[in-house]
Amino acid sequence: MQRTEIARTILVVEDNTDVRALFCEVLRTEGYLVLEAANGAQAYELLLDPPQRVDVVLTDLRMPVMDGLELATKLKSESQFAAIPVVLLSATPMKNSWQARENFAALLTKPCAFTLMLSTIDAVL
Repeated sequence: MQRTEIARTILVVEDNTDVRALFCEVLRTEGYLVLEAANGAQAYELLLDPPQRVDVVLTDLRMPVMDGLELATKLKSESQFAAIPVVLLSATPMKNSWQARENFAALLTKPCAFTLMLSTIDAVL
């Protein structure tokens, strides 16, 4: 780990198990602590019980149960989570760009170079 500060925690929210595992592996290799969820509802429950300290949420858009936009909107509406930057990493472009600007700290499109993903996470921290 090249970072000298305390490791940051990233919550990866992705319904595709293989894609989620790959993102998590890259992030752990870079020294991040990584939490995983398969959809927005699971991510929200993870944040609540027991309360988890998360520095960044990296989420897909299209997922079952609760999608990435619903998750980001929910987090931004609650004071305990509103300051957590949410980065969208999706193959689906946002149709309503005002919603994207309002709810996401950054937008990335899959496939995304790992260097771009990492630099974007560093930028929103």
